Amino acid sequence: MKILAKDLSKILLENKFTISVAESCSAGGVSSCVCSVPGSSTYFLGGIVAYSNLSKQRDLGVREEDIIKFSEVSDVVAKQMSVGVKRKFNSDFSISTTGYSGPDGLDVGKVFISVSNPLKTVVKKYDFKGSRQEITNQIIETSLQNLISEIKLFIFSNK
Repeated sequence: MKILAKDLSKILLENKFTISVAESCSAGGVSSCVCSVPGSSTYFLGGIVAYSNLSKQRDLGVREEDIIKFSEVSDVVAKQMSVGVKRKFNSDFSISTTGYSGPDGLDVGKVFISVSNPLKTVVKKYDFKGSRQEITNQIIETSLQNLISEIKLFIFSNK
């Protein structure tokens, strides 16, 4: 993951882009990984660990009726989280994670990761396997991969 964080740093610095992060199931792991790279304060504007539904609503603007209708682990909520944190920090890009890390429950490993760029927001669903820590690590790694991919796509499509 350290290599991904360094790759992310390079692309953000080269293009003078900023990011923000909204995390639920990754519990701050994405932010921690991003900030492990020296100089990350140049592009990392902030993050919110919105573990509770109240925090998702209060801090990120997620609509309570959407949590009730679709659940806190849904593409709708993931999208609202990434859009909300992008707006809150006024960043160029943002990423959000929401899912079930386990170890218990019906949908353990079900995760939604959303990336918001200046033009659109993309949400992807995953079904990770493993222990709680293994799932969390997969969420963090996949989040960084998705963010890098979406930034590269944005750069390429706007040349």
